[in-house]
Amino acid sequence: MDQYTPPVPDARLRIPSADGTQLNVEVHGPTSAQTTVVLVHGWTCKIAFWAPVIGALRAEAPELRVVAYDQRGHGESEIPGNDAYSVPILVEDLRAVLDATLRDDERAVLVGHSMGGMTIMAAAGDASILARIGGAVLCSTGFANLPGSSTVVPGLKRLPKANRAAHRFLLTSTLPVGPVTPISRAMLKHTALGPKSNKHLQKVNARIITACRPKPRAGWGRVLTELDVTEQVGKLDVPTSAVFGTSDRLTPPAAHAQAIADALPRFEGLTTLTGLGHMTPLEAPDVVSMLIRQRVRAMLNAADVAEAAKGSDHE
Repeated sequence: MDQYTPPVPDARLRIPSADGTQLNVEVHGPTSAQTTVVLVHGWTCKIAFWAPVIGALRAEAPELRVVAYDQRGHGESEIPGNDAYSVPILVEDLRAVLDATLRDDERAVLVGHSMGGMTIMAAAGDASILARIGGAVLCSTGFANLPGSSTVVPGLKRLPKANRAAHRFLLTSTLPVGPVTPISRAMLKHTALGPKSNKHLQKVNARIITACRPKPRAGWGRVLTELDVTEQVGKLDVPTSAVFGTSDRLTPPAAHAQAIADALPRFEGLTTLTGLGHMTPLEAPDVVSMLIRQRVRAMLNAADVAEAAKGSDHE
């Protein structure tokens, strides 16, 4: 079994969101765990996208509880109606997962890739969700101007209107991207991976993306074309790390990394991965796992300090 094979979860849940849409959730790790990590995947992905990160966490931090869910319309989650795609709905779905999997007083480390990172940044505008976040890791993401900054379509950098229109079309198209063939694999490598990715990773990447059905792919794509959570990201007042690949064409670090660093109240550092693309958790799971464990340790240390201070106040 290689690192991309999804590990068997300790529990599978079906969780209804606020509008009744059923979300598929996997839980890895002991029920007695004191700390939970919640993984939020990106556009056209699913829980299996996190397989190498979950595997690394299970090997390096078996005491953690890891929760991952399929965003609506992805993986095994329910495909909703045409009007059930929006930024507030991303936040509602995250709230439903947190409510169903965390203890009432529990804070978790949230990890989001691409649209998953956007979900976390958007959720910072909800005080009840923010109170449950003890730290965050944002992978290959942005909070505004997504089609205008993308570089998937070559030769349009000097033509902003044409560049935005071309990438808007890619995001909202219902044209099929599968099945997996040498041509589709190469196309999706160019779109999502670094130039030196091996063939096995290219196949894994293509299988994940082509499994996303055209309707939800386009539905969420339309949301991404207009997404702007600038107001909310400044409210993500928790220790947050970010990671980008230098060859990311969907959320290029030149357009988004420094903007995120400047917007976050408690930014804890940027990790830049030379030559890697948009799918950083697939391409560098050990790095992402390390950043997650750093945020977990920091959250626990902060809790210990707060508890000690509370105890001294009672003396």
